[in-house]
Amino acid sequence: MVALQRNLQILTSNSFLHHLHAVAHKVEDVLTELLPPSTTRLHEAMRYSVLGGGKRLRSFLVWESCQLFDIPLQETLHTAAAVEFIQAYSLVHDDLPSMDNADLRRGKPSCHKAFGEATATLVGDALIPLAFQTLSSLDTSADIRLALIEGLSQAIGSEGLVAGQMRDLAQEKPCHTEEDLRELQRLKTGLLFAFASESGAILGQASPQERKALRDYGFLFGQAFQMIDDLLDGCGNQEAMGKPICQDTSKLTFFSLLGPDLLYKKAEAIAQEATDVLYLFQERAAFLKAAASYILSRQK
Repeated sequence: MVALQRNLQILTSNSFLHHLHAVAHKVEDVLTELLPPSTTRLHEAMRYSVLGGGKRLRSFLVWESCQLFDIPLQETLHTAAAVEFIQAYSLVHDDLPSMDNADLRRGKPSCHKAFGEATATLVGDALIPLAFQTLSSLDTSADIRLALIEGLSQAIGSEGLVAGQMRDLAQEKPCHTEEDLRELQRLKTGLLFAFASESGAILGQASPQERKALRDYGFLFGQAFQMIDDLLDGCGNQEAMGKPICQDTSKLTFFSLLGPDLLYKKAEAIAQEATDVLYLFQERAAFLKAAASYILSRQK
């Protein structure tokens, strides 16, 4: 765990948190610009659901991946925004009464509580094409735009995020073992994290080895993230998290299967593995390595 301890030094100096917040602020500005103005109820609900909350961890991985390959600022931020549109859609739909039936999200009423179930459903429906419209408008080659669009569509489709949502609702292949949970996490959470961390390599036309390292990092990051998320759902603070806790008591989760101590140890080992796969980039990936440590210290 030596590498994780070094990364925690970055955290304790507050340089990582300052950087994370700075990137989130840049992404928030671009999201504000790309979203339609609040001239209709649908657009108002879209802005309500996307803006003003969240750590923007997925877009942070986009940002850091792009820094490795000197990707221009606009391409970086617009790719990050596309990922955030998808993340927001998934949260809006997850919160629906027919899904997790959650009343709070990011410390405020979830979209369906604020605007109604029908509007919330349509918000998700509208955010998906907005994400792809954003990628298709990037000022880069057609081949790169196509690769990004293909990568994102695979991450969120019926063999990706949506398949994970089906499993999470026990509509398909319910979870019985830790291996089942890891596959559920890979689909629902890991694939989008993997796309986010690989996106800079796609934009930078990186080598297959570099692309694989960043993709593997994203999967591992997502797995550790979900383990800590399950831990916080099981014994976290609802006010700090800004969403209901103990939502998954009827499901098999990493928390219910492993218990808090073993769960944290496994998350710590996976975060270390995520750090290790970045050896190709050495200190240029310092903030990505620190991010893997940061998720272990999450309180929300």
